[in-house]
Amino acid sequence: MTYTEDRASELRGDLEAAIGGYMVAVAGVLLDEEVPVASISAYGDFDDPSQDDFAGDVEGSVEFADAFRRRLLGDGGDAGLLWCGVSGWCFFHIPEGSGRSLLETARWMGGGLTPEPRRVAAFLSEARLDARNAGSGERPFYRAPRSEPDALLMRLRAFDTSEECTEPWSGNSRFACLRSSASQRHAVEALTAPGQEIVDVALHTGELRALTELLEYVEGDTPHADLRELARCLARDLALRARDGVESVDEHREAFGYAVERR
Repeated sequence: MTYTEDRASELRGDLEAAIGGYMVAVAGVLLDEEVPVASISAYGDFDDPSQDDFAGDVEGSVEFADAFRRRLLGDGGDAGLLWCGVSGWCFFHIPEGSGRSLLETARWMGGGLTPEPRRVAAFLSEARLDARNAGSGERPFYRAPRSEPDALLMRLRAFDTSEECTEPWSGNSRFACLRSSASQRHAVEALTAPGQEIVDVALHTGELRALTELLEYVEGDTPHADLRELARCLARDLALRARDGVESVDEHREAFGYAVERR
């Protein structure tokens, strides 16, 4: 189908927003399962001729924190989840220095073009157990590149998550909102977990300062007021314990008290 330039431009933007919403939905499930999702991406240029080299068109991705990738893979390579508008989801692992491409390492989920986010999370669980053999090495094809982008848009809009966050889709704003919310929940759970022990941790003064400055960065960056306050309380607790010594460990627990109120 041929589109006017105005309609094509509008469709590109709509697809990018809808793909972004789908990535947010998948990332939200993974964050709930305490997978450290670091970023997402969305690409809606359905008629980009450069995508012909990959037999694809639009796409999106969910990417993980470096430490998680190292634990998962045991090397310094790259890995993540890619959604292809032609073939659905794959998990890719590119070993460091291998010179291999993403498609050469892809393990395809199957199960359709737009599976439910929880099914994608289950696929990642398989990859975490055996990253090199999860899914299938054979790439499926559910639609032809550039075909019926309007129909694809309707399928993607079924995963709209705009009501779950006050931020509209703008870059990674909705993802940042969900990530902050998940971080707050995990922090509250950790702070209020039963049976906690006091541990001895030796820190250089510079390390303590770095930790408190990182907490101050979180306090200033997150869109969630509760997470901002938790970061502030934790930074204050660390500073006061450093000043007053180990015997003050139970005295300076402002973050714990704040977390209990929000359990």
